[in-house]
Amino acid sequence: MRTASWICTAILLLSGCASLVPGTSREADVTAYFGQAAEQRKLPDGSRVLDFPRAPMGYENWRVTIGPDGIVRSVEQLLDDEHFARLKQGMTVDEIKRELGRSGEYAYYPALSEAVFSWRFMEFGRRMFFNAHFDASGRFKYASRTDEFVPENDGDRP
Repeated sequence: MRTASWICTAILLLSGCASLVPGTSREADVTAYFGQAAEQRKLPDGSRVLDFPRAPMGYENWRVTIGPDGIVRSVEQLLDDEHFARLKQGMTVDEIKRELGRSGEYAYYPALSEAVFSWRFMEFGRRMFFNAHFDASGRFKYASRTDEFVPENDGDRP
């Protein structure tokens, strides 16, 4: 039952984003769907980039670019292989977050002098974490993926 609920929610989310049409939809449409942006920044051309993270418990981070005219230019889901592949060794935490949006979890491992930022995401229907590992100087070392542990009885059964 829980899986069916999750699938229905995912379908609704995807169909909602499909209603945001680049070149046609306006900023008011974005706000009506996503609410207020958690983060935004202005680009040199006057466009604005709005981030809508679903962290810490969600599996998506959405980014919408609004042109200077208030029209949607693009809608992106940031937690996918295309965005993960853009990460390069030596990037800073801020550069990684610029690619993936706000992370859901953070851990520091003193014995390794390593910080790890994690994002929940879905990979072929599996609940996963994408982990970005940073050295003591705050530079990206490598990425890993781990399964998200979900207890067998996730609340659907007594």
